[in-house]
Amino acid sequence: MNEELQNLKSKVATAGSILIALPENPSQDIVAAALALYLSLTQSGKQASVVAASAPVVRDSHLVGVDKIATDVGGKNLVMTIGGPDDAVDKVTSNTEGGHLNLVIIPKKGTPGLTQNDVTFSYSGSAADLVIVVGAADLKDLGALAEKEHEVFARENLVNMSNQVGSFGSVNLTDPSSSNSELVTAVLQELALPLDVDIANNLMRGIEDATSGLSSPNMTADTFEALAVLYRTGARRVPPAAGGHLEPAPAKIVSDMPIVEPTRPAPQPSAQADWLKPKILTAKDKNQ
Repeated sequence: MNEELQNLKSKVATAGSILIALPENPSQDIVAAALALYLSLTQSGKQASVVAASAPVVRDSHLVGVDKIATDVGGKNLVMTIGGPDDAVDKVTSNTEGGHLNLVIIPKKGTPGLTQNDVTFSYSGSAADLVIVVGAADLKDLGALAEKEHEVFARENLVNMSNQVGSFGSVNLTDPSSSNSELVTAVLQELALPLDVDIANNLMRGIEDATSGLSSPNMTADTFEALAVLYRTGARRVPPAAGGHLEPAPAKIVSDMPIVEPTRPAPQPSAQADWLKPKILTAKDKNQ
């Protein structure tokens, strides 16, 4: 096990809660890899969560755990967001009148002022012990998520796991010759993390997406080794059905199928052309 894997193993072992983050507009390979990692960590007893800058798309609806992707890291820091123009607020003050903390937002002169509809609330400041970014080359790939939560992604316990070269984490597991799902398959094997049929199916979908249905010339021996692991776990390829939706193909158990000697059809007499029939010469023919 190389040094980066050893460091990741140590961090995962000591982390109570783990946040998995996705870049903006992630490919199906990235989403599948992140969800597989989330499911495995959850099964291992870790408190895990998945966050992305945008909500999941219909394309990924067949992936197990897609409903667990959040667009907010949560946390205990209450964030009050004021809508409208950036220069609409003159200043913000606070007081403790009535025994409560009151925030007073004073609008600039000449502006219509603010209403309750201009104010929204959210939370920030994830309490995760470990943050794993899947499928990004740089923190900027996370878009607004990294901008809003710069403290979360600036901490020391940040892991970069991607098929793009990057070094923004304290641990960087990158392989440009691989897919993200292939990389996660290897990590689960190396760290002895759970791998069941749901996790394997997600990873299979991810590899298929990254390799254009297993037809890419960039596939390597490691790709086929990863596929072998997933097949042995129970994953199966899902061919597209009519309408573009993915439907599982019925499993065929070859060992239970009766072996029957194929029936050979009886040979049928074929009509030969007259010129193909053997000629028998008679005395009459010879005299002609």
